[in-house]
Amino acid sequence: LKHLTQEAIEDVINKADKALEFLKPLVEIVEGKEMGFSDSCATPNLEMANPETNSQKTSKRALRKRKHEVQQNAILGCLFDRSYCDSVPQNTCFVEMGAAKGGLSIATRKRLKALANPPTGISHVLIDRSSFKYRDDRQITSTNDKTWERIKIDIRDLVLHKIGKVAEASNIVVYSKHLCGAATCYTIRSCLPAMKLRKEGIRFPGAIAIALCCHHVCDWDAYPNREVLKQFGIMRKEFDIIRHLSSWAICGFSDHSNKNTGFKDDDHCVHQLTTPTWSFSSSEKEKIGKKCKEVLNLGRATYLQSKGYSVSLIKYVKEEVTLENTLLLAYLNKPSPK
Repeated sequence: LKHLTQEAIEDVINKADKALEFLKPLVEIVEGKEMGFSDSCATPNLEMANPETNSQKTSKRALRKRKHEVQQNAILGCLFDRSYCDSVPQNTCFVEMGAAKGGLSIATRKRLKALANPPTGISHVLIDRSSFKYRDDRQITSTNDKTWERIKIDIRDLVLHKIGKVAEASNIVVYSKHLCGAATCYTIRSCLPAMKLRKEGIRFPGAIAIALCCHHVCDWDAYPNREVLKQFGIMRKEFDIIRHLSSWAICGFSDHSNKNTGFKDDDHCVHQLTTPTWSFSSSEKEKIGKKCKEVLNLGRATYLQSKGYSVSLIKYVKEEVTLENTLLLAYLNKPSPK
């Protein structure tokens, strides 16, 4: 970006504005129901994350754990309430993308067990390109439960319907708690087989829920809805500028410290502090960054709509929990009102 003139950046922003004007009315955007620390039954208590009552190292660890738990609860709350009205079908396979230690899958199993009538035939598949030590998987492997499966693979190489547990399931849920950039696009592509395969009986997932983040590492070749962006003059060059500008939403120009805890939320921060001779103010940069994120999110959402999904972009947690607080939720069958 530092090599671009202000005029070049403004030209791309104008194209993004035109895309937003067209795309935004097409997608349900849900705000005002974000979950915060006090809204979650997760532990530990917020006091455990207070730097005044604990060592800084312990406090940061407790706060990070707390944030993960709040996000997991919020994602599952949106998924179960809006997609299934808390009535998850029998024989459902939950596929967690970029699973790491499998926290979202473990939280799912706990939530299902707490239901009055828990569904049967539930299985879990954890997808990640990294390996994890046994101690990290002890909540999954200690019971020798055959309904769990971990697969080490890069998502770009994944053929979802060829996984045994997925092929055997009557219903499929694909989800993730923070899936960076291109990984989200590859996940969407893996969920939607070619029309030829659909005619052979390969099913789409019944629901997809992805907490979006790290738009600056999106990739033009992976992005699923290039055609709609091209309508507004956004080609590969403009796309690369937009993805870099998206980092302005959360990094380096404003103080995003959590006032309640005294800790900066830098889980997804790029720390792009270079300031060439542009006249954008800090607040303008932040607005531009959010606008660029929104363009990329809406393109993904409308792509899923074109495949038959009902799609929402939900502010699922408050910014005090994470600045990357947008959930992409898509489901095939709109649930009946409660």
